[in-house]
Amino acid sequence: LEIAKMRAARLLWTRIMKGFGAKKPKSLMLRTHCQTSGWSLTEQDPYNNVVRTTIEAMAAVFGGTQSLHTNSFDEAIALPTEFSARIARNTQLILQEETHITNVVDPWAGSYMMEKLTQDMADKAWAIIEEVEAMGGMTRAVDSGWAKLKIEASAAEKQARIDSGKDVIVGVNKYKLAKQDPIDILDIDNHAVRESQIARLNNIRASRDAAAVQAALDALT
Repeated sequence: LEIAKMRAARLLWTRIMKGFGAKKPKSLMLRTHCQTSGWSLTEQDPYNNVVRTTIEAMAAVFGGTQSLHTNSFDEAIALPTEFSARIARNTQLILQEETHITNVVDPWAGSYMMEKLTQDMADKAWAIIEEVEAMGGMTRAVDSGWAKLKIEASAAEKQARIDSGKDVIVGVNKYKLAKQDPIDILDIDNHAVRESQIARLNNIRASRDAAAVQAALDALT
């Protein structure tokens, strides 16, 4: 579905740009940045997040992203450690260097399932775009509360499926660990960081040439 989403987005981008009268082929190309989902990361059984992030990164690559960020497995708990950040970085390197899936422009092209998913996604998305246009544009849709309601309805439906067990989250609502082992997390002393920043600011203020600063600001203005 995520691959189809990106393929559909390119179709829609091209359709919209042609509507604006775009002539250059590069104008018709959708450039995309993807980040693996923070929402899908779980605090319970967190090493499962390595697998989730890998699958999501593969979907982005198969979908043709130009840029990718992979989350660290411990981000549902704290800021990433060097250990978890290295795994996240290496996930991209392994996909790029070891799998060779980046050697093919659109590996899923021609798959009946993927082509149908892509077309269904494009058609449904286009219907939403037309609905928004009929309201007078996205600004109006946001102001009216329509966009917020759509997001909330989608979130509520998803949570209901998880709560009922219809959607399985491994380690959360199924296959739970009887005992969870602690993991090393990045512990930041906020008080120490604040004191350090204040000391740096005080040092800058005490040592800088106030007249030169003001002159530079006046010149910029």
